[in-house]
Amino acid sequence: MRILTSWLKEFVPFDCGVERLGRDLTLTGLEIESIEPFGPDDFVIDISITPNRPDCLSVLGIAREISAIYGLPLIFGPSVCLTDGAPGALETSVSVPVTIEAVDRCARYAACVLEDVRIGPSPDWLKRRLEACGIRPVNNVVDATNYVLLELGQPLHAFDLDRLRGPAIVVRSARAGEAIKTLDGKDRPLSAGMLVIADEERPVAVAGIMGGAETEVRPETSRILLESAWFEPSQVRRTAKALKIYTEASYRFERGTDIEGVMTALKRAVDLISDLASPSGSPVKAGGVRDVYPRPFEARVIRIRPERVKRLLGVEIEAEHIAAILESLGLARIDGMKDVSAMGFSVPSYRLDLIEETDLIEEVARLYGYDNIEAEVPCAGIIACSPATSPEKDLIDKAKEILVSQGMCEAISYSFISPGDIERLGLEGGDPRLRPVRLQNPISEDLSVMRTSLIPSLLGAAARNQARRNMDVKLFEAGAVFYHGTGQDVLSRQEQRVAAVWVGARHCPSWAWGRERADVFDLKGIMEELLRGLMINGWSLILGTPGDPFYLAGASARVVDSNGGLLGTFGEISPKVLAAWDIDGPLFAFDLSLEAMGRATSPGVRFKPLPRFPSMERDVALVMPDHVVLKDILEFVQGNRPMFLEDIEVFDVYTGSPIPKGSKGIGLRLRYRAEDRTLSEEEVSRVNGGFVEALLKRFGGALRG
Repeated sequence: MRILTSWLKEFVPFDCGVERLGRDLTLTGLEIESIEPFGPDDFVIDISITPNRPDCLSVLGIAREISAIYGLPLIFGPSVCLTDGAPGALETSVSVPVTIEAVDRCARYAACVLEDVRIGPSPDWLKRRLEACGIRPVNNVVDATNYVLLELGQPLHAFDLDRLRGPAIVVRSARAGEAIKTLDGKDRPLSAGMLVIADEERPVAVAGIMGGAETEVRPETSRILLESAWFEPSQVRRTAKALKIYTEASYRFERGTDIEGVMTALKRAVDLISDLASPSGSPVKAGGVRDVYPRPFEARVIRIRPERVKRLLGVEIEAEHIAAILESLGLARIDGMKDVSAMGFSVPSYRLDLIEETDLIEEVARLYGYDNIEAEVPCAGIIACSPATSPEKDLIDKAKEILVSQGMCEAISYSFISPGDIERLGLEGGDPRLRPVRLQNPISEDLSVMRTSLIPSLLGAAARNQARRNMDVKLFEAGAVFYHGTGQDVLSRQEQRVAAVWVGARHCPSWAWGRERADVFDLKGIMEELLRGLMINGWSLILGTPGDPFYLAGASARVVDSNGGLLGTFGEISPKVLAAWDIDGPLFAFDLSLEAMGRATSPGVRFKPLPRFPSMERDVALVMPDHVVLKDILEFVQGNRPMFLEDIEVFDVYTGSPIPKGSKGIGLRLRYRAEDRTLSEEEVSRVNGGFVEALLKRFGGALRG
C-alpha cells in the first residue's frame, strides 16, 4: 500500500523524519518496501501489509499505528470532515428501498441518494493523491469513492440512480443463468451462490468486487446512489477467484473491513462529492439514507494477565503500562472485572486479528519494543532416553546397510504415483495392485494414487537418470506399499518392501576392467548378499514369475523361504515395459517383502569351530542335456549328500564345440572333509565315484572326455 506522508499528517501530527518513521513502523511489524520523494516536502511510503492486518490498508489505519508508537493524539485535519448527522445539507426527493436477502454474507448495507450532481474532472490535489497511491483518476464522483477507500479503508460504489430499475437495491445470491457486464467491459456469467447487488430485475454489481457497466456513472449522470457495505470475506475471495477479478475493493473486502465504519465512510464520501460535484455553487442534494444493519456489532472482550505477559515475553511490564499500550491502539478498558489478576479490554471493530489473550500480548510486545526485551538462552535439562526402535525398523535399517555396502544408492520417492505407472507394468486383470487407493485431494493427476509396488518409482528414477545421460544406475528403495480393501476407498493394509534396479555397466569406468554390461546374475548376487546378511537360511529359487508379467519370460524367478513361502521375485524387466518408460536396457530388478523376510529370519547366529583337518577336492566335468538346470542338480546333491561332502561349487557352464548339440558342459568342484581325521585318497575316490555315477544315472548325462 502506498501512502503520502502529507496525508498521514492530517490524522496524526508527527514531526519526525521520514527515515525514522519508516524504521519505527518496521520495528512494530509493518514492512516498508520503499520511501520515495513526491514533491518538495512530501514522500510516498510503500508499505507491505500482512493478510492479518486489514485495518492497516488505509491512511487512517497507518495513522493509528503512528499515534500509538509516538503517543500522539489521533485527529482529523480540516480536509477530513466526518459529521455525525445525516449526509448533506438538503434532503432529496427519492428514497431507494434496500433489502438484504443473504444476511449471512452481507451483514450491513448503507445507501444514500445524491441529486443535482455534476460529473466532471477532479481537482489537481485529488488527482495527485490518487496517482501517488497508484489509482487512475476517472471523474469527481468515482475519484471521491476511491479517495475514501484509501483514506478510511472502506470501499464504496456509486450507481447511476436513473439506470437502476425500480429503483431498488436487493443484496442476494446470483440465480442460475444470470450474467453481468462489469465496468471493465467484459461479460461475466454468474454462478449460483455468488453474491450480487441487484435492482428489481437484474444484477447491477458483483458484491464487494466490481460494479456493472449498465449502471456506471457517466458524464450525463445527475443522480447517484452511493453504496457502503460490509461483505463476508470468504465469499468475496471465492467469487473474485472464480471470476478472475482482483480490485482494490476486493483486496480489502476479502481480508475484512470495519463494519462499524460503513456509515462513517458514507458520510465522508457525501461531503467530498458535495464539494467536488457542485462547482457552479448549486448545492448537491443528499438524503434518503438507508442503513440496513440486521445484527449490530458486539465488541469482543478479551482479558489479559500481567503474569501471563511476563511468562511469555520474559520481561515484567507494569499493569498500567500494559493498559496504556492497549488503549493507545484503540482498545477500551473494561472496569469491574471479577478476576483482580486480569484486565479486560473491548476490541474495536476494525481489529479483526485480535481473538485471544496471546494476541493482546503480541500487541504489547511490539509496542513495548522487541529491542527492549532481552534475549535469554533457555535452560533445558537433558533426559537420557533410548532411540526409537522396533524389529521392523531394525530389519529395514539392516537391509539398507547391506545394499549400500554392495554399491547401490538409496532412492526415496513419493508414496503416491500415477495410475498409468501401475498400468504400464502389464499386470493381469484381478491383480490387487491394479486397484490402488485414490487420494481425495491429490497434488496432481500424476500423483493421485497410493503406490502398490516400488518398481514403477524405481523405473521412473532410472529413466530420469538416463535422460540426463547417466546410463549406469544401481538404485534401491525400502518403503511401504498400499493395498485397497474390499469396500470403496477402504485401505486394507500396507506392507514394507524393498526393491532394486540395475541397468548399465557392471563396473565403474576404469582402465583395470572393461565396459561389460551387468546381467541378471549380478543383481542376483546382491540379492543373495541381502538374504545372507538378514540371516535367511534355506531359501531357494523357482523359475518363472506368473504373477509378475513385467519380467522377461525365462529370465526371472520367485524367491521362496525354507517353508515355501514367497519372499519376492527377481529377474530381467521386459523390453516392452522398458519401452513404456523410455529406458535403454537391459534392466534387472528384484522386489522382496521385508515382512516375509522378517518372518523367515533365523532366530540367531550359530557358530561352528574352524576345521582342524585339511579338505580334498575333486573336479568333475559332465555333459548334461539342455533341459537339466543347475538348480535340479544342487537339489539332488542336498537330498543325496554323500559321506564327507562339505561343499559343491559350479565353476563352469559351457555350450558349443565339442559339446554335442542339445547338451551343455557343466563343471563341478566337490570338497570333501572329515571332522575327526585326514581323509585318504582312496576314501575320497570311492565316495566321489559313487556319487558321480548316481548323478549321471539320475539326469542321463555322461562324463566329458
